[in-house]
Amino acid sequence: MLLSVKIKNMGDYCFDNRGLQFLPYLLIILVELEDFRSVTESIPFEIACFAITLIGIVIRILTIGFVPEGTSGRNRGTQIAESLNTKGMYSIVRNPLYLGNFFIFLGITAMSQSWEIIVANSLLMLIIYTLIILREEEFLLNKFGKTYEDWAQRVNCLIPSFKNFEKPDRKFSLKKVFKNEHDTWLTTIIAFVGIEIVRGFFEVHSFFLIPLWVYTFAAIFVVWGITKYLKKKGKLTINT
Repeated sequence: MLLSVKIKNMGDYCFDNRGLQFLPYLLIILVELEDFRSVTESIPFEIACFAITLIGIVIRILTIGFVPEGTSGRNRGTQIAESLNTKGMYSIVRNPLYLGNFFIFLGITAMSQSWEIIVANSLLMLIIYTLIILREEEFLLNKFGKTYEDWAQRVNCLIPSFKNFEKPDRKFSLKKVFKNEHDTWLTTIIAFVGIEIVRGFFEVHSFFLIPLWVYTFAAIFVVWGITKYLKKKGKLTINT
């Protein structure tokens, strides 16, 4: 098989399974569990890690809240783009959702206080997203032609730049944000809590959580549960 074909197939696989992309990152942390024995407990440091992750969550919120249905979704198996997003966050960076994911996982992996884990996760993320973006760019270029090419010339792939910022032409939809992002919020807090439990076990050989993480997890879980219920009842239907 040609290398170009293999790369395309790998890109398709990564795209189809991008919802599980956090698994290899967490696997790296599990492989390096010995590092947790030397980790120093620091509430300010943990808050700083969570703040980094919040940057990613905010980027995703500002992206998803302004885009129409049929774009920036969670579709699997096939790529969908009824229109080309070029305003709002998409006038700052071409792949804002992936940029948001980078900050989310950077905050999570920084909890390990291990440069090896941070570098390994960053490189793994770069490889996976490069494969995905290559396939997405091919799809978008075939569908939108010169419009896409001109936009790609103006806007960076993953490094934000505000010089070409354009205001979104749609109103912000909080309903769409909750509908699409509640699972991301839950898995993010589960990752933080999981790392905290593992670290606590190595420190005192018992499972415990400080109140900060207990309350944060409880709040996110309640939001997730309510959103799931409303979604099941059709209360989060988006009117286009």
